[in-house]
Amino acid sequence: MAGNLVDEIKAAEAQAAQKIKGAKVESVRMINEAASNSENKIKEARQTAARDYRAKLAAAEKEAEAKAVELVSKGEAAAKTFFDSNLSKVSDAAKVIAEEVMVRYAGS
Repeated sequence: MAGNLVDEIKAAEAQAAQKIKGAKVESVRMINEAASNSENKIKEARQTAARDYRAKLAAAEKEAEAKAVELVSKGEAAAKTFFDSNLSKVSDAAKVIAEEVMVRYAGS
């Protein structure tokens, strides 16, 4: 009976050792799977962030381009208005200068 009990204890110890070994293997597998999942999620997050960044950058560039076109149009309109408003003054000044030159150097 004592021999039978020793055999049962040894069998239980062997079974427990197998269960521990299986649990260790399973824990390693779970850790590896978790690490792989976290790496994939990090990779996806980086890709999403890069995609969002490129989209926001493109939108900002488009908006800046529209504002630049608007500013250039306003500047051109202001320059044309200034030019048109001062054109007669320039013509009058040129006429006066030409007359002065003619008077001063006509007798030479």
